[in-house]
Amino acid sequence: MQASSPVPDWPRYSAAITAAERREFIPFMHLLIGTAFAVIRPLFLTGVAVDAKADASPVTAADRGAEAAMRREIERRFPRHGIVGEEFGTKAGERYRWVLDPVDGTRAFISHCFLFGTLIALERDDGAGYAPILGAIAHPAASVALIGHRDETRLYGADGTERPVHVRPCARLEEATVLATSHWETGEQLGGEGVAALVRRARLYRTWGDCFGYFALATGGADVMLDPSLAYWDVAAIVPVVEGAGGRVSNWSGGNPLAEPSLIATAGPLHEPVLQQLRAAG
Repeated sequence: MQASSPVPDWPRYSAAITAAERREFIPFMHLLIGTAFAVIRPLFLTGVAVDAKADASPVTAADRGAEAAMRREIERRFPRHGIVGEEFGTKAGERYRWVLDPVDGTRAFISHCFLFGTLIALERDDGAGYAPILGAIAHPAASVALIGHRDETRLYGADGTERPVHVRPCARLEEATVLATSHWETGEQLGGEGVAALVRRARLYRTWGDCFGYFALATGGADVMLDPSLAYWDVAAIVPVVEGAGGRVSNWSGGNPLAEPSLIATAGPLHEPVLQQLRAAG
């Protein structure tokens, strides 16, 4: 019997998943990932038309088509489940709810950058509101995906292999690789002097962000990922994936990132030093 991993001594925001839920929903998560990939891949690197949404963020046929296709599968298989999607809004449901971000990193997608991905979460309401029990970070361009719940996160490769993944140990900011979605001086996410001070202490800093930053963290390729401004569909899938890999998540003030969407994700021991550095810099 495989030894269980020690329970982290920090707050966790994903809910426990049952064995029956794993058997039912992990295969369906794979189906949704394949459904999204089938829409997105033929449009990547083709110069697809770009529209602007009301908030000036870009959207393409890949975003809309992938979400529409995933919603059809959910409504066919689980017609009583709710859905929250970036492109087509909210459908009310009973107990379970799917949260969809079909192309996380649309700016990367339209710039022919391979780091964009698809975020999918399954949430359950046990009477106190929805909490994620399963999440996926999937990268169409690389044909890889992470699927995680609070007990484990697994990497699924293009060759059909799979294995568990875990964050790597790092206890000093001076030894850390820090990732962010955009440079703090651009104003896109308003990271400000707090991020600048943190980056100055880090061993390595890169803007390999959007959902790939959390993929890198969960697979042991980075130590800190920062996003000071997010939407709910950006957060819900990432929480169980990072927690299942042994990492820690919080919002920018150290609390629940699902309640006030923003994200700091770390391998765990670095989390308090990161929060302290951000607070010290204002």
